[in-house]
Amino acid sequence: MTMADETIILNVLGQYTRAHDRRDPDAMAALFAPEATIEIVDAVGGASRSISRLEGRDAIRVAVRQMMAPHGYRAWSQNVVNAPIIVIEGDHAVLDAQFMVFSILAAEVPDGGWPTGTFGAQGRIVPIEAGQYRLTLRTVADGWVISAMRIEHRLPMAFG
Repeated sequence: MTMADETIILNVLGQYTRAHDRRDPDAMAALFAPEATIEIVDAVGGASRSISRLEGRDAIRVAVRQMMAPHGYRAWSQNVVNAPIIVIEGDHAVLDAQFMVFSILAAEVPDGGWPTGTFGAQGRIVPIEAGQYRLTLRTVADGWVISAMRIEHRLPMAFG
């Protein structure tokens, strides 16, 4: 049995979000064509102001190392994507999906253990990013790769 192209394309997005959450530059870069581009856009209020443009797989790898702060102890991020729309035309496809990224901080276990009556997950989950992932993909010998990606942020981004 083989997977349908739509499923494979969704898996590429799933692999992207996991590489993003792990801050894994090699896994992230492997999803892109060698000449791929990423455009990061401030789309607050319907605007379209370019924040950054990455050109090439190596630039993407470097950006993951330099622009994405590593997670601290007990910390993680979680990408959640929904409402994907896929259009396939021959060996090219476009995937448009909404995203939200959450910052997760696990509570530290008290020295004496959790107090009696403590129940469930302990920690804090805060939404920190939201917007659209717009991917253009093409087929290669190994399957689908991202040839261009536009990340539209609905919250202003600051890199200070």
